[in-house]
Amino acid sequence: MKPVIILVKPQLAENIGMVARAMKNCTLTELRIVSPEQSPTDIIALRASSGSEEILTNSKIYSTTQEAIADLELVYSATARPRHQVKQVMTAEYMAQNYPYNLKVGFMFGCERTGLENDDISLSDAIVEVPLNPEHSSLNLAQAVLILSYEYYKTTLTSPHTTFQTNGGEIASKEKLLKFLTTLDDHIKKSPRLKNTDHTESLIRNINNIFTRSQLTTQELNSLYGVINILKDTPK
Repeated sequence: MKPVIILVKPQLAENIGMVARAMKNCTLTELRIVSPEQSPTDIIALRASSGSEEILTNSKIYSTTQEAIADLELVYSATARPRHQVKQVMTAEYMAQNYPYNLKVGFMFGCERTGLENDDISLSDAIVEVPLNPEHSSLNLAQAVLILSYEYYKTTLTSPHTTFQTNGGEIASKEKLLKFLTTLDDHIKKSPRLKNTDHTESLIRNINNIFTRSQLTTQELNSLYGVINILKDTPK
């Protein structure tokens, strides 16, 4: 199950809106708010949500933290300040890597000015921290929500970590690439400047390695043929 985002006593409608935006970026939809100073459906919040208005209009308001987490099975408190409580403390990355998908989980965040109060943290199962510069680890509310949400979201991704973009071009086949390299090698061997056979063979080998690891498109090969023709026709 996806985690629920819980904001405890947020102060600014704009920040609530940006939290909704961060949530939608990571496919999260359930927002619970404890005693907000401004309404999550305030026009400022709606504008700041940038297309995530449904999260705000569907959010639930609670009077106490206990009410907001009553139906949850696991609650993580997000805080960077030492709280001197006997409680497990983990990084956001570790939390996400060990996320219990079979449980109903909540990520709890405090107000912008002071963060979560000790009484609220005492109700959670564990504390989650984001390792940052120890001399300046302060995060905006929406930033904190985005980091934890994204760490969770990463664990759900099945797409490859890297792709190769060709902008519609076709990767040149080995046959086309080898034909180009043969043409290039012939021109190199004909150069009067290269008199040492061993040096020439080493140069050609290095050039071949450059082009064979480059995933050239057919259009790029055509451009390289053009370069060869330009150099061939350049007056000595």
